[in-house]
Amino acid sequence: MREKEMVLIVLWTTSRCNLKCRYCYASPCQQGDMDFGTAVQILDYFGKQPMKLQFAGGEPLLNYELICRIYEYVQQRGYDVRFQMQTNGTLIDSEKAKGIKEMNIALGVSLDGPPDVNEMLRGGTKLAVDGLQCLAHEGIMVNLNSVITDQNVKRLPELADFALYLGNVAGIGLDLLRDAGRARENRSLIARPSPEELKQALVSLFQRCEFLYQHFGKRIAVREVEEAKRRLNCPEYSNNYCYASCGRSYVFLPSGDVYPCGSLIDYTDYYMGNIAEGRLKSIALPKMITGKCRGCDYFSFCPGGCPSRMIINENESKEEVLDCVLKRTAFEIAVKLCE
Repeated sequence: MREKEMVLIVLWTTSRCNLKCRYCYASPCQQGDMDFGTAVQILDYFGKQPMKLQFAGGEPLLNYELICRIYEYVQQRGYDVRFQMQTNGTLIDSEKAKGIKEMNIALGVSLDGPPDVNEMLRGGTKLAVDGLQCLAHEGIMVNLNSVITDQNVKRLPELADFALYLGNVAGIGLDLLRDAGRARENRSLIARPSPEELKQALVSLFQRCEFLYQHFGKRIAVREVEEAKRRLNCPEYSNNYCYASCGRSYVFLPSGDVYPCGSLIDYTDYYMGNIAEGRLKSIALPKMITGKCRGCDYFSFCPGGCPSRMIINENESKEEVLDCVLKRTAFEIAVKLCE
């Protein structure tokens, strides 16, 4: 690996979680908390690289002490690290909010819709709102991430109103359902939306965000549209879908085992080693395109579908359509904005 090339390091600080989301893909075989010694081995292994370090899990804040110790260690060693965290927000109190601000951790908070929808799919909504308000009190902006299913797709525009109410939401991003874990177990209760439902949801969400901006002066970005704008306006923009697509993603489980994506931890073909061995493989996930991609007006700009999701869903034709629908709709919106 070339020095000075940024890598994405995802640390599962714990495999434990205090919620039971209906669609969670986390493997029940992975248990326990990451210890500080394992984290130090990982940080030292990549010490010469600029790192984008994301705390995940499980619910990473269940091992908040480790996060604080990692931050202190990075400062002592002078490593080039940008901190991120994906959290359900339910464990954030005023003390943790202050700590997150001091450590300058960029936050993604999982929220799947207005309160009643989020409660049905994830639970813990009141605690999540309390956590978001603690962050707002510290002036911390967050991005919301929503997993789109047939249960929430038609209510998605309402998430923009909820985000406006919260006051400290900078943007909303969408994630398509993965056929793994509880989503596979709950197939009779939860499923992927139809292509038309997904398209209309993205259009309606964007329109609602624009309406709120025009009337209240508060900009809430839609991640997929913003990415499409960047790709249209910058021809040299990377055509890789993510860090895992170019072999620069390392997702570490509490045990020290590593995979290119957290969605693939049950797939032995994608096992990259254990940090205790002192040498790790690098795996670049292949670009996923469908038979219709090459005829698309946006083919030269589009990074394709999410590689890990399409591996998990075994390239089902419906999943290919949904990935394409999401990208193509975002590009169509972005083109109109650029006119």
